[in-house]
Amino acid sequence: MPSFEGELRAPGLQGPVEILRDRWGVPHIYASNIHDLYFAQGYVLAAERGFQIELLARLALGRLSEVFGELTLPVDRFVRTVGWNRAAHRIAARRDDLSREIEGAIHAGGRFALESAPAPPLECQVLEVEPWAPADEEEAGIVGAAFAVFMAWSLSRGWDNDLLRAELAARLGPDVVPMLFPDVPIEQAPVRPGGDGHAARLALLERAVLPPSGQGSNNWVVSGKRSVTGKPLLADDPHLAVACPSLWFECHLSAPGVDVAGIALPLGGGVVIGHNDRIAWGFTNTEGDVQDLYLERLSDDGTKYEANGSWEPLVVHREEIAVRGRDEPEVLEVRETRHGPILDSYLIGIAEPAVVEGGIKQPYALRWVGLEDGVQPSTIHRLDTARNWDEFRAALEGWTCPGQNVVYADVDGNIGYQLTGKYPIRRAGDGTLPVPGWNDEHEWDGWIPYEELPRAFNPEVGYIATANHRPYDESYRHNIGHEFLPPFRARRIVQLLTSRERHSRETFAAMQRDTMSLPAQLITPYLLEVEPEDDRQKQAIALLGEWDHDLGIDSAPAAIYQAWCVHLSRTVLLPLLGEELFTHFYGRRQWTTGFHYQVLPNLLAFPTATWFGADGIEARDRALRQALDAALDELTSRLGDEMTAWRWGALHRARFAGRLAIIPDLSEMLTAGEVELGGDEQTINQGLFEPGWSYEVVVAPSWRQILDVSDWDASVGVHAPGQSGHPASPHFRDQVERWARVDHHPLPFSRQAVEAAAETTLRLLPT
Repeated sequence: MPSFEGELRAPGLQGPVEILRDRWGVPHIYASNIHDLYFAQGYVLAAERGFQIELLARLALGRLSEVFGELTLPVDRFVRTVGWNRAAHRIAARRDDLSREIEGAIHAGGRFALESAPAPPLECQVLEVEPWAPADEEEAGIVGAAFAVFMAWSLSRGWDNDLLRAELAARLGPDVVPMLFPDVPIEQAPVRPGGDGHAARLALLERAVLPPSGQGSNNWVVSGKRSVTGKPLLADDPHLAVACPSLWFECHLSAPGVDVAGIALPLGGGVVIGHNDRIAWGFTNTEGDVQDLYLERLSDDGTKYEANGSWEPLVVHREEIAVRGRDEPEVLEVRETRHGPILDSYLIGIAEPAVVEGGIKQPYALRWVGLEDGVQPSTIHRLDTARNWDEFRAALEGWTCPGQNVVYADVDGNIGYQLTGKYPIRRAGDGTLPVPGWNDEHEWDGWIPYEELPRAFNPEVGYIATANHRPYDESYRHNIGHEFLPPFRARRIVQLLTSRERHSRETFAAMQRDTMSLPAQLITPYLLEVEPEDDRQKQAIALLGEWDHDLGIDSAPAAIYQAWCVHLSRTVLLPLLGEELFTHFYGRRQWTTGFHYQVLPNLLAFPTATWFGADGIEARDRALRQALDAALDELTSRLGDEMTAWRWGALHRARFAGRLAIIPDLSEMLTAGEVELGGDEQTINQGLFEPGWSYEVVVAPSWRQILDVSDWDASVGVHAPGQSGHPASPHFRDQVERWARVDHHPLPFSRQAVEAAAETTLRLLPT
């Protein structure tokens, strides 16, 4: 374990630094200057999360196979094909001076942690490799940029949806696809378009819109008139893949000019989500479309591509991937057009992500904002030190990719919202399908101006809520995308916000626990119409008839409902799509089970032969009975014969295990815990599962915060499994059960509160 108490001499420090850790292992860092503050943050991150940092750096650069050999070669090939590593070099070269200073200090602190560690990380010992770190500040900047590209990729939307639309249209025909994928409804929200441009009605989709991504988040804020304190309250819970350790690291950073607390990323400086002494903020993903596929015409020999009637040479990137156990590297030649790299693979799965190599048959080139621009460390610093709404908005202009919905509150009583990111202005089309790349008809003509992105400030209703739904109405004249999530979580949040006159920290916590399913309210009535064919089906339907649509842990009807929907989806889709496309679209589609929420209600309301073999309710109900039988068989085999004793939580569990927990002898040591959860993708307390994999929760709230502007010390938060990546640490798994209960821990902020909560003190001193 690294040192938590005493003194350490650290080369490169300009003055003494004090690190107080509270009972949750959260470091509160006090420094006399900005350089030392980021040095100390780099130190604590590397000391607590050394192997995680190395793993993420290798992933982002396409260098996993140097450690894991053939096992990770498909992932490295995919990363190198898309070009995260090449983008990192381009983006790092454009870093401003402040960003370079921050990254240099973070790197120096991380290197000191590596050199002063009493032992290498356990995982490095198991793998029999030396810990790896950037050699110098320049390489550290490239690693930091690569991690930013990886994060942007995981939160960017567009290309995989475009690919699926094309594949489904080719298999089912263009007339069938729109029936399967309806547009996302528009919610009324206290958000207005930026600027004073002419308001024109958005063009409605005329073709397929895939169920959008489920890697979402919730945030909401109320003004003082809706708060028991008379000051704003702000809540946020970003949803990410279940991971051990968490992707987030709680910290408090204090130095002249900065006093900020919240969560940081293991490969970045500053605080991404949290508050300083004057303002608070929270993020959700916008789901904006920032990726397009261009179908290219290639020459017969595959060396050129057509552009406006002439042949241009393809740019070929030679990527050499070192592979453990091989004497020679794997050589990959990536072909690139003016639009970007030509892809041949796509990704499926969340619990165990897989690359489907050769899954793309057409020469599609990818253009993506994240290959051209990314968030600089200086942007986060300016966000952390903003003092008011104007400074906050000015800082967010640099938050280019991934775009975010950001809610805001300040000590003066203001609340606000700003949509961030760079979104292309397309000459033609709406970005929902691959487009011809051999002419200029579908090129990008710059970006939607920042001043014209949706925003709000002190709306009359006294609240703002976002949950990855479309944040503007039909009067908005720009096309940010068509990949927004259905508005069920947003609707439920607003239901609860408006259900009482004033809110408190306790009512916000109850909202974060909420597992009421609005989609189930739409779907269940059709399930109840089915005439059962035996006593077992009759009992199941009777249980559903008494259900309140709450996907609680102890609910038997919730288990029946979920299993029935999964088997019905398989009954309907598999014969039409075939196994490979079924898996890509539904079974292991990354980040969504949106078919349940957007499509099933329509198919059940208007049953046709396309989906049920014949038109009408009789054919629909045959399929429903068949699916119900399969669901009851599964539930009986897994949960026993007593139907009333079935529990959704028994199936729907989140397991926090390190990547090396796949090694049997290390499984217990590297598993931080397994807990039952309620909910699903479209409940406030989110728990997405992969229906083609299992009911295991793979996406969940990665951090929950409730920030009290009237008293920062009254704020609370929680993330799982804990702060540390060391299995021997008391903070490796100490938040799992609390997180599962949605039971927050205090977030001390004032020096007095921090000292009262402190359990250890470490001083870093200059040599």
